[in-house]
Amino acid sequence: MAGGRSGWAQAESIDDVLERMTVIESSLPPEDGVATFNRMYRQVTDLVDSAVDAGTFGAGDFLARLDVHFANLFFEAYAADEAGQPVPTAWAPLFAARIKPRTHPIQFAMAGMNAHISHDLPGAVVLTCRELGVAPVDGSAEHTDFTTTNEVLELAKDQIKGWFTSGIVARIDEAGGRVDDAFAMFGIHLARAAAWQVSQLQWGLADNPRLDELFRENLARGVAFTSRGILL
Repeated sequence: MAGGRSGWAQAESIDDVLERMTVIESSLPPEDGVATFNRMYRQVTDLVDSAVDAGTFGAGDFLARLDVHFANLFFEAYAADEAGQPVPTAWAPLFAARIKPRTHPIQFAMAGMNAHISHDLPGAVVLTCRELGVAPVDGSAEHTDFTTTNEVLELAKDQIKGWFTSGIVARIDEAGGRVDDAFAMFGIHLARAAAWQVSQLQWGLADNPRLDELFRENLARGVAFTSRGILL
C-alpha cells in the first residue's frame, strides 16, 4: 500500500479503513502505543460498520462517509510518521511516546482518542457535511446519527476494557480499576458532543480563512498539551 495522501490517507469506504487498520496492526509490535490505539479503533470501526449495514442510521450516507473522513485523518498522521515527515501537532505526543517505558496501554489509547475525537472529529464532520451538501445543525438527521453513534461506542466499552485488563497488552501488576477510571475520566460522550459543537464553530469560520487557521492551530496545540499530560 502506498504511503502519503495517495495511499494511506485516501480510504474511500469503511472496508478500506478496516483494511488499512489490519495492515497497521500486522506491521507494528503489540506494545507500540500507536498499535494499541489502532487496535481499539479497529474494534470500534467494526461495530460502526455493522451498525451501518444494519440500517441503524437514518441520515443516508452521513455516518459511513464521516467514518471514512475521520479515519483518513489518523492515516494521514500515520503516513507522515512512516515517511519521516512531521506528524500533525495533535498527534505528535502519541507518536513521540509510542515506545515510552512504564506507560500503560490505556494511556496510549486515551492519548489517541484525545487527538482523534477532540481534534480530528470536528474537521471530519465539516468535510462530510461539505461533501454531502448539508450543515452541522443541532436536531438534524445528521446530528441524530452522530449522537446515535454513542450507543455503538457503549457496546464497545466493555469489550475494550476487557482487552486492556487481560491478554497480550495487559500488565499483571496493573489493576482493572485504572482502566475504569481512565474511561470515566475521558468521557467519550462528552468529548464527542464537544466535537460536534467545535465542528459548528469551524463551519461558521469558513468565510474567514485567517481566523479559521488560528482557531485550528490553537485547537491542535491544546489537544497536544492534554495528550502530553495523559502520557506522563
